[in-house]
Amino acid sequence: MTPLAGDSEEDKETVQSPIAGHLRGRRAGPPTESKAFPLREGPNHQLQYWPFSASDLYNWKQHNPPFSRDPVALTGLIESILVTHRPTWDDCQQLLQTLLTVEEKQRVFLEARKQVPGDDGRPTQLPNIIDAAFPLTRPDWDFNTPEGREHLRLYRQLLLAGLRAAARRPTNLAQVRNVIQGKEETPAAFLERLKEAYRMYTPYDPEDPGQAPGVILSFIYQSSSDIRTKLQRLESLQALGLPDLLKEAEKVFNKRETPEEREERRWQKQEERDKKQHREMKKVLAAVGLRDSGEREIGRESKGGHPLIKINVLTVRRRDTGPESAPRSHKDPTDPSPKPWTSLI
Repeated sequence: MTPLAGDSEEDKETVQSPIAGHLRGRRAGPPTESKAFPLREGPNHQLQYWPFSASDLYNWKQHNPPFSRDPVALTGLIESILVTHRPTWDDCQQLLQTLLTVEEKQRVFLEARKQVPGDDGRPTQLPNIIDAAFPLTRPDWDFNTPEGREHLRLYRQLLLAGLRAAARRPTNLAQVRNVIQGKEETPAAFLERLKEAYRMYTPYDPEDPGQAPGVILSFIYQSSSDIRTKLQRLESLQALGLPDLLKEAEKVFNKRETPEEREERRWQKQEERDKKQHREMKKVLAAVGLRDSGEREIGRESKGGHPLIKINVLTVRRRDTGPESAPRSHKDPTDPSPKPWTSLI
């Protein structure tokens, strides 16, 4: 069996394989995209082995989010590597060790071993079958034999199932409700972000037709206010699907004002408010002037030096019209002080 791991064994494989040596010699610098294909067909239809390079692993790690932050994205990356590169058991361990933490890798292995099928095709709990299909130690699988390739195919399939199961977090709908459409965010971008939240924080697939009602409600009530109002007023809302709602939301979004139009409208409203305030101020000033014209000041000082009283002429006239305003002849004899003279001007 061709060696799969170890520096010395890889060096032997490089010498024994002209194709591997030729490809390894071409890797002078870090490539822009991965060219590593651990198992490639060589002369006489024999599979040749070429392990992942350090630059491949480094690029995958640097240009992708960690599993804890975005398990869906990293699972998609690993899935593409498993499908296109057909890595061996050793390569899978190296890949997971680079991209996952120890705890994440253990959780993936635990979920993968739960998916091992039994004789009836359903997941089994028999330890010997589980260990044979998804071993935790390096197995004796020869990729040059049909049996070895079948073992590797099943192992990669189980590993992918474990990644998907480990990526499912406990249901947290509060995180989904926190996804609100931004002011300048298009409805399509918002919907994609909403679906991503469903994948990350719930075990539900937003593309599943059975989950469509929940996704539709989230899309309507978490859209921006103008779009939400429009969608809520649609006739036969329950009969509309997500593509129909997205189309209506795009119409509202495309009819929005540009920043220049919004500024012009704001300026016009301010001008109207200023004019209204000016008109109201003129009315107030006119009313104050009319009131002041009815006031008179009587005298400045009497001959006896008594201070004069400021009265309102209109008030005096109104009070003098009643019968009680007639002058009284009775005087208090005990009052020695003379009465001040009063004159109306």
